[in-house]
Amino acid sequence: MIFVPMWDGSMGCASFLFGDEALGQGMVVDPLENIGADSYILSATELGLEIKAIVETHVHADHHSAARELAEKTGLMVSLSHRAPVAYAFNPLSQDDVLDLGHACATVWETPGHTPDSISLVITDSTRSNEPWFVLSGDSLFVGDVGRPDLVDPTPEMVREAALEQFHSIHEKILTLPDTTELYPAHYGASACGGLFLSPKPVSTIGFERRWNRFAQISDPDQFVDQVLMLLKPPPESAAAIRAANLGVPTLA
Repeated sequence: MIFVPMWDGSMGCASFLFGDEALGQGMVVDPLENIGADSYILSATELGLEIKAIVETHVHADHHSAARELAEKTGLMVSLSHRAPVAYAFNPLSQDDVLDLGHACATVWETPGHTPDSISLVITDSTRSNEPWFVLSGDSLFVGDVGRPDLVDPTPEMVREAALEQFHSIHEKILTLPDTTELYPAHYGASACGGLFLSPKPVSTIGFERRWNRFAQISDPDQFVDQVLMLLKPPPESAAAIRAANLGVPTLA
C-alpha cells in the first residue's frame, strides 16, 4: 500500500492519499482547499495511482474542503455519511460499507459526536495482514483529545447529546481496535476543532491513546460529557460560514 498524509500545519488540518500500487487505484480523504485539488491529482499521478474515491469524514467547519472541486476534475462523486446534510449529490456511506482498492480497503465506521455525520475509515492491507493497519478517525479521537461537539447545533441539549455520542463512538468503536493500529486524525496542533489537550503530533496509535488520552481513560459517560463540555474553547467565528460553504449552501438556515 502507498500511504501519503498531506498536512496543512498552519491550520492543523490533515488529509490523506493512499491506495494499491499494484492495481494503481487510490483514494483521497478530507482534501483541503489550501492544498488544492490539482495537488492531489498530481501527487496521485506521480505515485502511479488513479483516484477512484474521494471521501469526507464529515462536513468540516474549520476549513474549506477541496472535495467537490476534486470530484469535478476526476469525474467522481464525493462520498460522505448517509447522514450528511449537504445540498449536493453525493455517494452515501453507512456502517460497515467497504471501499475496495484491491489489496487496500477502507471499512466505514459511523462515529457520530463531533457531527452527526462523522465517520472513521478503518484501513487494511491484505498483503500485510487481515488486521487493521491504521484508522482515519476524522474528528472523533484525536492525539491527546477528542473532537468538540458544539459546531453543528449550539443548543445546550444538543451539544450534550453530541458529546454523549462522541463517548460511545470512541469507547465502543475506535478503542476496540488493536493497540498496534495507527491513528491518523483529521486535525492536530493549531486546529480549532480540538480542545485544550490536542497534541501538535499528527499521528499516534490506539494503544498509546488508550493509555495516555485523558478522555480514553474516562469510562463513565456522564463524567466524559462533563469533562468535554467544561473544557470547550470558544467556537471559531468563521465556523458557521465555512460549514455552510462545505454544505453547498450560501447561508446556514
